[in-house]
Amino acid sequence: MRNCSRLLVIPILIGSLSPRTPAASGTKSLNDLTGPWQLLVDDYCVAEKTNVVRTYHAFEKHPANPVLTYDRPWEGTNIYLYGTVLPNESGRGFRMWYHALPGDDDAYRLLYATSDDGIKWHKPNLGVVEYRGSKDNNIFIRRGKRDHIPSVIHTPWEKDPGRRYKMINFDGDPARNGYVCAFSPDGLRWTDASDKPVFSKGGDVSQFLWDFHTGQYLGFVKNNVNVSGMRRRAVARTASKNILSWADPQLVLAPDTFDDRWAKGIQRTHFYGLSAFAYESMYLGFLWVFRATDDEGYFDGPVHLELVTSRDGVRWFREEGERPPILELGKDGTWDDGMHYTPQHPLLVDGKLWLYYGGFDCTHAAPAPWHGSIGLAMLRKDGFASLDAGEKTGIILTKKLAKTAGPLRLNYQCRAGGSIRVEPLDAEGKPLSGYTRDDCKPLTGDSLDQTVTWNNRSELPVADAPIRLRFVMENASLYSFTAGPKLQIVDEAAGPTLAVLYTFEDGWSDSLTQDGKQPAVQHGEIRPKADPELAAFGSAGCPLGSTWCPLNTIEIKGTRNLGTQFTLALMAKNKESKPARLFSSAADHGPVKTTELVFDCDPKGQVIPGLRLICKGITVESKPLRFADGKYHHLAVTCDDGQIAFYLDGAPAGSGRVPAGEPISMTRNLFVGEDADHGREEQLRGSVDDILVLGQVLSAPEIKTISQKGAEAVLQSRDRTSKGRR
Repeated sequence: MRNCSRLLVIPILIGSLSPRTPAASGTKSLNDLTGPWQLLVDDYCVAEKTNVVRTYHAFEKHPANPVLTYDRPWEGTNIYLYGTVLPNESGRGFRMWYHALPGDDDAYRLLYATSDDGIKWHKPNLGVVEYRGSKDNNIFIRRGKRDHIPSVIHTPWEKDPGRRYKMINFDGDPARNGYVCAFSPDGLRWTDASDKPVFSKGGDVSQFLWDFHTGQYLGFVKNNVNVSGMRRRAVARTASKNILSWADPQLVLAPDTFDDRWAKGIQRTHFYGLSAFAYESMYLGFLWVFRATDDEGYFDGPVHLELVTSRDGVRWFREEGERPPILELGKDGTWDDGMHYTPQHPLLVDGKLWLYYGGFDCTHAAPAPWHGSIGLAMLRKDGFASLDAGEKTGIILTKKLAKTAGPLRLNYQCRAGGSIRVEPLDAEGKPLSGYTRDDCKPLTGDSLDQTVTWNNRSELPVADAPIRLRFVMENASLYSFTAGPKLQIVDEAAGPTLAVLYTFEDGWSDSLTQDGKQPAVQHGEIRPKADPELAAFGSAGCPLGSTWCPLNTIEIKGTRNLGTQFTLALMAKNKESKPARLFSSAADHGPVKTTELVFDCDPKGQVIPGLRLICKGITVESKPLRFADGKYHHLAVTCDDGQIAFYLDGAPAGSGRVPAGEPISMTRNLFVGEDADHGREEQLRGSVDDILVLGQVLSAPEIKTISQKGAEAVLQSRDRTSKGRR
């Protein structure tokens, strides 16, 4: 009667972002770095890899560094680039909006420079702002003493010529204390949109941009959040179609336990800022990683840069492995050995990415005097990461690709004796006729944009159905490829969804078997019983004991990886009505780490409001709840890629967010009723029934049903739906 073996498996269609701009005339913004290329910085396009490894590549510093340094009285000893660098509209030369921290009676000054070659810079006398009785300076705007971090956005499609350039920057003057917006016809003469800030819910370090993929403005702002029990700087995102009105920011990036691998005691990692930008078919970001080494873990320490990636600007992913810096701090004693900061985005110049950056010879709260200058670093186009093969043949198999068209072009590099060949494959995984690896002319040498050919064919075959590409490589590195501007990635769920249900009608049997049986490991005195008094549904339940017993809990095998979507639910009778763990992978040693998860309750609503989830080190709480009656209650939480929802007895009970993107991956399996290591104070004393762990998000109506009829009532219905759709 109580058996359910299958869950719904859903194909997923992922459309590759189609770069677009609202410029009907085709005029391109100077900020625009988008295009049709698919980067191999992550596995978004990749289904399988054999004998290849991913390598991250750091920018290389220019030997003339620093290319711009302080040499004016109004700059003090600190200039740096929280700002913007753009090419001239003519296509020759460059423009820079930067700021200074002079160390005199003023906190900041916003400055402007130009260059013909990007190496030698000129600071023109703009005649705009007076400094000590003269306007012969390069200060381009002045509101007060705390104007800084200028994000300049070129929007040539604007009908009003006075708004072809827009700028958002932080003004810390008490009268404003937020982000102000200004318009300009040329990037030099600015008119404030208002005397009030257009956005005031972010910290003082944020950057704004136009999103060429979605046609809206984005802001990535500094916010504070508690992670693993410590207050930290983190990154939130806001978006708007109207630059004068912004949505509340949403947390998208926060430090994790691996970020703290260097720290001792109160020391911790912060994310000081993010330079995010639309690049080719995706989004990239330079994350400002601040390691606070001082005794309070908040003020002093170095800042370095790491690469983060996204396909939608909301879900961000970190580098694999050791997360190497995208730009190395200078050696001890050099001009940039303490901190690095970046502008809105790099520039693409003659097949290379040029990244201007602010560098300091000190840490964040080092004693004065500080010395800051601006440097230049370079990287090959799309060169952030590559998939590399050695002498042993490496294979990269893409996911299904829809709407491929025209030539297949690669950005690659082959070492001595190396080559790359490509096979387009049909739905059965067979090479298309005339497009085998033997038909393919091997690519050798080094190219940013090389067309693949098969005998005399220089374009991909016209295909009604999606195809795959198989790259065959020896002693070669592949950075990116493009197969037409409308390419879409077609993804399918890989294997059955995680699904565990213990009803206790058949002892410890897992009722959901499509993904295999997840056995339960019993610790302590826990034994299920066929007893109607213990059962919420059916005729059996599981007592957890009325007195404390070391490690009195149920461990659910195979639950270390919950993915980005999950449902945790159970019927729980908390006889003592005390705070208690429902599900936990924590070790009960200090704050919950980002590699652990806790879902707990407080029936009286005194310690926590009622229900709580600690996920990715961040605490999310329900609305105030009371259920301290010693009876069975259905307690559930869902996570839909960062969106958290609580339920009490089938009714919505509050919501919140944690950063999306990265899946929930833990160092231990989930335990029921206690922490994984002797949680005396958090032990649930009473009984449980219908324990559900599901790698899908149940809807509110489904959770209401399982709270009333049991989980199988919903899961059997899902099984029938799944069979009907096959």
